Amino acid sequence: GMSNNDLVSLIIPVYRVEKYLSRCLDSVLNQDYSNIEIILVDDGSPDSSPLICDEYAQRDPRISVIHKKNGGQSSARNAGLKVAKGHYVNFLDSDDWIAPDTVSYALGLLKKYGAEAVQYEYAHVSSADTIVAVPKEKIIVQKESAILEEYMKTVLMTGSYSVVRCMFKMSALEGISFREGKNSEDLDFKFNVLSHCKVFVLSNQYKYFYFQSPTSTSNGGLRTGDFDLYEAADILLFLAKSTKNQKVIKMAEAKRARTPFSLLCKMAYFGVNDAKISKDEMKKRLVTEHRASFTILMKSPIPFSRKILSILFALNYNLAEVCISICKKISSNYA
Repeated sequence: GMSNNDLVSLIIPVYRVEKYLSRCLDSVLNQDYSNIEIILVDDGSPDSSPLICDEYAQRDPRISVIHKKNGGQSSARNAGLKVAKGHYVNFLDSDDWIAPDTVSYALGLLKKYGAEAVQYEYAHVSSADTIVAVPKEKIIVQKESAILEEYMKTVLMTGSYSVVRCMFKMSALEGISFREGKNSEDLDFKFNVLSHCKVFVLSNQYKYFYFQSPTSTSNGGLRTGDFDLYEAADILLFLAKSTKNQKVIKMAEAKRARTPFSLLCKMAYFGVNDAKISKDEMKKRLVTEHRASFTILMKSPIPFSRKILSILFALNYNLAEVCISICKKISSNYA
């Protein structure tokens, strides 16, 4: 039955999302599980988002709003965590939305398997009408050392480490917060939390809808903030070493080695979107760093296609860029 122990906190940072905020909030209010508290953290948003937050809070007693001065996504999530009363917590981004049974589904899995964390699939969608196929349910239960080993493998294979597709037991987050003022902080936050988990459940069901507006291709360009990935990878390696697990350490070293390659791919694919970056200097710097970490990268469990690309970048940046643009054309023609 329902007990107050099963209160779920949903923490939603809000910044410049006036066009999308109500879609997100409606998806949360329409959950088929009602014992939730919704914490909206207005991170000094300059548009009408703060007003929308307050309107929603007046409409439903489960919603509370924190207005703070701008400090970035991490500081907003931390502010939400400080006041959260739930035994379970989900993080959401305010331009995305969740399926109506997300909370009940995640909570059901946590209880069934006695887990501290659960992860479901997310779909990239460009509108609320996008049809997402429902695969036959597949559940994977990871325990003890397998949790971090598999997490690191996933990070290397897919580059994906977002926390928005997870529900955590609040007790697993004790003493852990998001690093503020940096990007890529989910990488080490999630590692930290998972290192406190004995059971982690993964489901292939699409519950989280990650919105990418069809017009926002320019956002893909390389920016100064992307270099925070180096710091995140260093912190990850530090945390990995403290586990004494050789497999985890090796993969954290590979993640560190993959960093210049990730930035090269981003630059070759989307260009540069930052006046402070000179493309030619950046090419030289990143290719030099990539060559230095090339051997570690080639021995690591990254996809074969990435290894090919990795070789191309080590040989010649322009060569890799040409290959990427050809692949881009092919995939858009057959999309």
